[in-house]
Amino acid sequence: MVISSQPLPAKVWQRIKDPHVDMLTLDNTVYRIQRIPELGSGIVTWSSTLPLQQRIRQQLFFWLPAGIFTSLLATWLLLRLLRHLRSPRNSMLDALNSEAIQVHYQPIISLQDGKIAGAEALARWQQPDGTFLSPDIFIPLAEQTGLITQLTEDIVRKIFTDLGPWLRQRPEVHISINLSVDDLRSPTLPTLLHDQLQHWGIAAEQIILEITERGFVDPETTMPVIAHYRQAGHRISIDDFGTGYSSLSYLQKLDVDTLKIDKSFVDTLEYRPLTPHIIEMAKALNLATVAEGVETESQRDWLRQHGVQYAQGWLYSKALPKEQFILWAEHNLHAH
Repeated sequence: MVISSQPLPAKVWQRIKDPHVDMLTLDNTVYRIQRIPELGSGIVTWSSTLPLQQRIRQQLFFWLPAGIFTSLLATWLLLRLLRHLRSPRNSMLDALNSEAIQVHYQPIISLQDGKIAGAEALARWQQPDGTFLSPDIFIPLAEQTGLITQLTEDIVRKIFTDLGPWLRQRPEVHISINLSVDDLRSPTLPTLLHDQLQHWGIAAEQIILEITERGFVDPETTMPVIAHYRQAGHRISIDDFGTGYSSLSYLQKLDVDTLKIDKSFVDTLEYRPLTPHIIEMAKALNLATVAEGVETESQRDWLRQHGVQYAQGWLYSKALPKEQFILWAEHNLHAH
């Protein structure tokens, strides 16, 4: 026996006769059967799904645009975050703030006696996988993003932290620091150098400032700054000489102490007549000369025979982290 408040459609009657059917949906109506085995009867209740469908449609019309807007906003914010993370400038800032940029030191050797005279400080940007990004990539990046002076000042601080006590004990050794054109316009860099020298008790002549030929293109701006550094006791080196103007008249105008011969000239000593010419110009102006990228004994011998005083390159050592550099330098000094 089935109890129902209203007649049930024939299709429903046929379905609910099945003792295993407790609920069914038919023609937008949900039927639920509550069976009472003890009485041999059952109760059928039902309700229409149309109001629920209408409510769902109403909710959909309201929430769907809101959901689409929220999704678009979240996507936009995510893209902005990814752009921020991948921005070259932000990558450089993150590297500076996380100490990912380190300083390595490549020895500079006297060609007369093989004794270390100093080292060039070279920045190294360590990547998450432990490899190092080439300075040929990230130095131009720092210049393009306006962070080169911040990078240089960070390197200066690291140099003194790394080698301050050792340099104080080794006054005969110098460290060369590369300066960009923008660094020459910095009002804070001279003060930073002065303060670090005073703090660590190091002579200014132990810090040589290397400037490329491009740094002398605007003499009205750069020459007073260079004069200030020289008056403070720093020696000035013109880096990569020969890749720019390379004339005696031009060189005479530069207030420098040392001329560095670019590696491209060292690689082709026997085939480029300009290299002896550069060496003779330096001699005529009483400038010291440093050959970069020396890799073979024949290059070393040729440079020494032609009067070049100093050399650096893989023939002697690659650029080393501070601990390895100090060990290398001490071994070299004790050997001579």
